[in-house]
Amino acid sequence: MRKIARLIMGLILLIVIAVGGYGYYLYDSTLKPVDSQDETVMNYKIEPGTTTKRVNQQLAELGLIKHPKMADLIVRLNDWSHIQAGEYALSPSLTLEEMYQKFEAGDVTEPDMVKVTIPEGYDLEYIAAVMSPLVGLTAEDLLMEWKNPSYVRTLIDEYWFLTEDVLQEGIKYPLEGYIYPITYAFVDDIYTVDELTHELLNLTERKLNPLRDLFEKSSLSIHQVMALASVVEGETQRTEEMPTVAGVFFNRINSGMYLQSDMTVLYALGDHSVRVTEAMTRVDSPYNTYVTQGIPIGPVSSPTLDAIEAVLQPEEHKYLYFIADMFNCVDGKTHFFETYEEHMAFYRANLLPSYEAGASVCK
Repeated sequence: MRKIARLIMGLILLIVIAVGGYGYYLYDSTLKPVDSQDETVMNYKIEPGTTTKRVNQQLAELGLIKHPKMADLIVRLNDWSHIQAGEYALSPSLTLEEMYQKFEAGDVTEPDMVKVTIPEGYDLEYIAAVMSPLVGLTAEDLLMEWKNPSYVRTLIDEYWFLTEDVLQEGIKYPLEGYIYPITYAFVDDIYTVDELTHELLNLTERKLNPLRDLFEKSSLSIHQVMALASVVEGETQRTEEMPTVAGVFFNRINSGMYLQSDMTVLYALGDHSVRVTEAMTRVDSPYNTYVTQGIPIGPVSSPTLDAIEAVLQPEEHKYLYFIADMFNCVDGKTHFFETYEEHMAFYRANLLPSYEAGASVCK
């Protein structure tokens, strides 16, 4: 009996190994190009409302991927589901990831498509400036439409991530921080403000939906998460530093300290200077975290998922101070400190001349 049991266990182990090995083979071969040497261009069109499952079936039918079911799993695991309708130029030499990067960026082939890019960390005034031609309005008029409380309330009723917090007294722009920074592809036509707004917020919703459970578990409100994420976004462009920066801000909040983010000062002033002076930090504004304790009243820019996730899952540490080596005097990274004395010693020794000059004068 024991020999039979050992034989059965051995067979089970061999099956597990075989299945695991085959699964890895499928995973690896689905990620790789079908033929890295074949650059034959194929036009592939995604119709509005097409699911990623259907996309993968069609890509397999075209011979652009090998295993559509494994592709479904890979797309879900990597959150590559934010695709845009349009016609794309693909080839067997592209990887699955490269094709989905095109789909998400709206890298279409149609000459009648207009692509508009919202860079990470840019504010609603910039967004209105680049989007206003699509609705035939000036940037100022588009902003006025987006500030209309009656209209914003209809959006609050429709989107789970928009709350009454965006309409509290002192908010500069209710939709600030809620239009996701990415490249959008639009039909070369005039939209209504409502059509454009829904195009933008629908993408934000698709981006935020996978994080909904984390939002619900957070000690912060949705609006606070978005506000703090916008500050994190402005303080570092290095995604690997964002959880550490978020951790500093949580430590400051828990210690009763001011966040003292220069990004909030510049937003309060409507200024895009590189250097913030001491006089500038005294501006009286609910956005200015030098004079207002805690998280600013609202977002100061459009944060990325990396910044949002950093706030939802901040790194735990004891740092209370940080400073970015923005002029690449040491290593170009952000440096973190537990004490003010350590922070200032590093600043004086390495960064002071460049910060005062507003340009690199590193030795």
